[in-house]
Amino acid sequence: MSRQRMRLWEALLLAALSLLTAASLICSMSIEPHYVNDPGIAGLSRFSRILVYCARSFGTEQTVGCFLAVGAGLLLRGVHKIHPTARERTLAAVFGVLFSMTQVMGRSFAENGNWNAVFGSRFVEFRAAVFFSGRALLAACVVLYAFRLVDHAPKLSSAPTFSWKRFFLTAGVVALCYLPYYFYFFPGLGNPDTNMQIAWALHYPTEWLKYSPIRGEDIFATNHHPYFTTLLFGLFAKIGLKLGNISYGVGLYCLCQLLTLAVITTGIWTYLRRLGLGARVCRGGLIFTALFPLFPLYGITMLKDPLFSMTLLTFSILLLELARTGGERLQKNWFCVLLFINALLVALTKNQGVYFAAVIALAVLIFFPFRLRAAAALLAPVLLFQFVWLGILLPAWNVAPGGKQETLGFFFQQTARYVSTYPEDVTEQEADAIRAVIDYDHLPELYDPVLSDPVKFTYNQDCTEEERAAYFRAWAQMFRRHPDAYIQAAIHNAYAGFYLERETGLSYYNFDLREVENYPQLQVATPPHLQAAEPSIRVSLRAIQRIPCIGILFRIGAYPWVVLFLFLDALRRRQYGRILPQLPCILTVGVLFLAPVSGSYRYAMPFTLALPFLLATLVLPSCGPWPRDGKKKRSSPQS
Repeated sequence: MSRQRMRLWEALLLAALSLLTAASLICSMSIEPHYVNDPGIAGLSRFSRILVYCARSFGTEQTVGCFLAVGAGLLLRGVHKIHPTARERTLAAVFGVLFSMTQVMGRSFAENGNWNAVFGSRFVEFRAAVFFSGRALLAACVVLYAFRLVDHAPKLSSAPTFSWKRFFLTAGVVALCYLPYYFYFFPGLGNPDTNMQIAWALHYPTEWLKYSPIRGEDIFATNHHPYFTTLLFGLFAKIGLKLGNISYGVGLYCLCQLLTLAVITTGIWTYLRRLGLGARVCRGGLIFTALFPLFPLYGITMLKDPLFSMTLLTFSILLLELARTGGERLQKNWFCVLLFINALLVALTKNQGVYFAAVIALAVLIFFPFRLRAAAALLAPVLLFQFVWLGILLPAWNVAPGGKQETLGFFFQQTARYVSTYPEDVTEQEADAIRAVIDYDHLPELYDPVLSDPVKFTYNQDCTEEERAAYFRAWAQMFRRHPDAYIQAAIHNAYAGFYLERETGLSYYNFDLREVENYPQLQVATPPHLQAAEPSIRVSLRAIQRIPCIGILFRIGAYPWVVLFLFLDALRRRQYGRILPQLPCILTVGVLFLAPVSGSYRYAMPFTLALPFLLATLVLPSCGPWPRDGKKKRSSPQS
């Protein structure tokens, strides 16, 4: 084939791919009846009907379509000029496929509550394929450009001499940027969980005590919410009550948490600067974390999640230091003590935190040297939490365990969707097995696809092991008949955490008092100006998500893809040590699949705090492969 003809075919392929990408961006996925069953076109041939469907699904202003096609063409053409390797192309393709798959499913579930915009008539499947292919191609191209951007990032600079005076001055400036939020929302923000925990700490009974297998007059608290944070919130509540108003204690807690966050963020940027991070990058990152509103809004939220996110953030940085030194830092006693305390706090501040700490401990024990020290620093806190905190201290304090519904909610959602979708297909034996565990008779009206609480809180706390086993036998039988119901329930329960177009409720606006309505002394009053401004604040936080480019920073669905990019970049450069500090965020992605609320910012909060710092590590010296044992050559420890 002549060179001229080859160029012609390349130009035609580029034009076709550009049109495909543009079509995927303007594609409608509506499944309204007139798209597939319109009496007005019933007499037309199949080909003519398809043309009508295409005009309806891909129709837009010609100017918009042309601009999108030209832009896509320039983007695709530029990929060849950056000369991606085969490894980079493969990793970019993996990203593109996963990203586009979630977006097409997200669009279908967001608009229809099911996957009928993906699997249906032949035209619907063709349209979904166009949506998927074009966006996968676009996402892969963006990742290839991002790989090259990382390669051409600013070179490392010499580290300045550390100065405590400069550090505290910088932390003070960050705190000053946060304080306006504190004064405006004084005494702070919270949700019903916080009020419930305060009531438990002060031995006020609440309705939620019934969601535990152990109940009684001497039980005033459960570990449904981590009891460590219950004690912490209760301590500040007692301070407020002694001062005459619980709001003073809440305000003191929020101030302490806010200042701690300012010190932590400043300390991490200082640490990265000491490792050689460019002054401009470090300064820009510091300005971002000082001005990005989600940082102070989370800082003034009295809730277990900000505290857990802060402990995960510091944990990630300690893991970065561990990976950076090839495990040598474990030889320092002070470092092991910091790891121990941080791992224990991760377990104490969120119920799934112990699993985070255990997985990370296992990774360090497998891939890094000095295993005895690693076990003492990372595995010992897990065992201490599991056997001493949960096994001895909480029972001694009459703290009941959390109910099993928290771990079974995922399955209950699948059962509820099945019963709602195929009510006639459930046998009497299966219905009885389900009824013994959850409220079978009201599942259709209780089922909320994005919130498992209404169904899971009907769980019979007194059901036996035999009844639970019968339930799971019924669950398995029903799955074999209609797996689609289970799969759709799982997707609907998780898609919002990955769907880029989903708007997210980003912040609380006051203290929700539902759990302490009967206890006036425990109610944190909302200032009048906040009551008046709440609708405006709510609208503003929603509106900011629609601002081009900037809005994506306020959409939770964007954050998991940054985590995936960081992971793929570590694979691309074969710098597997970089994965270790990413593990807390990677595990948080896993939580999004099982979270009781789909797309809730609370479960993605660790992303918000950690990703600016993890992105900055892309231009730090290589962490290298994970060493297999202590006998291999290791880099010398660095101060």
